[in-house]
Amino acid sequence: MGAIQMRLGYKRAALELAYVFVDHYLTGCAPVYPLIYIYSLRRLLEGDAVSISEIAEHFKLTDTDVMNAWLHWEQVGLVQLEGQAPDISITFLPVRAPEPEKTPETEPKLEKPSLPPQEGRPLYTVQELTLYRSQSKDIERLFSKAEQSLGKLLTYHDMNIIFGFYDWLKLPLDVIEYLFCYCEEHGHRSMRYIEKCALDWSARDIDDLEKALTYVHTFDKNYRAILTRMGKYSSFPTPAQRKQMDEWLYEMHMPLDVILEACDRTTLTAEKPSLSYVNKILSKWHKSGINTTDAVSKADDDYTQQKNEQKELKEQKATDFTAQKPKNNRFINFDQRENDYTQIEKLERQYLLQRLKG
Repeated sequence: MGAIQMRLGYKRAALELAYVFVDHYLTGCAPVYPLIYIYSLRRLLEGDAVSISEIAEHFKLTDTDVMNAWLHWEQVGLVQLEGQAPDISITFLPVRAPEPEKTPETEPKLEKPSLPPQEGRPLYTVQELTLYRSQSKDIERLFSKAEQSLGKLLTYHDMNIIFGFYDWLKLPLDVIEYLFCYCEEHGHRSMRYIEKCALDWSARDIDDLEKALTYVHTFDKNYRAILTRMGKYSSFPTPAQRKQMDEWLYEMHMPLDVILEACDRTTLTAEKPSLSYVNKILSKWHKSGINTTDAVSKADDDYTQQKNEQKELKEQKATDFTAQKPKNNRFINFDQRENDYTQIEKLERQYLLQRLKG
């Protein structure tokens, strides 16, 4: 992985890191984030090149943890990021004290405002998340439950997404906690996957625990129906199988009866039936806008009609070719004589008799 391009966005003589940084930026984030910031700034001032992987190895972290740190420092206004990992450019901005905290009258409340989902997930400042967590036992419990399910301490990025489930997607806290329990039970610890589930639940207006339980039951029922139709009677689908079926159900939005139709065709035609073969069929239908069994039947009829028309056209061309008359010429137009050998023999006998008489 190449070195990060780093530059100082202010005069080196104006480096006043110690007081302001210690007073305002050491807390409110993962403890390693300030170390990453200071270490990288030190390497920059010495003229050394450094990569994300090198920073991760130095602090015994993952590359993702390092990127989360830079996203945090960009959020609080200490750096400016350009590009995408691993080829990013980091500009260190002047270290200034943050704006004064809001008065109690204007502090954010734990209400459910915010942007509608189609406008994108909002970003919350570290100060906001710290305030919400300290003022609400429910939010503190939610973050603690998320840490247990994920098996790690939450980063700023994680907390931003999780709080967005409540504030942005408007999911109740008990539904969010059950979402983490459900994902943990089935081996899903990726925040990306959990966020996709939260988006799906929000779009389906799952606003209480009973709806969530009903939906999950139906969700797993779909899995079992598909696998049973494929002759796979395992008690629970593997993560890879769930991922594939999730794509059909919740990205392509294919109804279950259409998926089962694709399964039937797979078991009838494929030498080794598999979900990947089913995926080829469903991807083709999805691309063609086919998402009902009636549409599948119509597509079959159209295909059969097209094949018949092609066959008839081919046969007609062959008939026309056979019926074509050859060009006239003096050899073909010459009428061949048909010799009557019996008549010749009769004439020869008459000739011989006349000679004998003469």
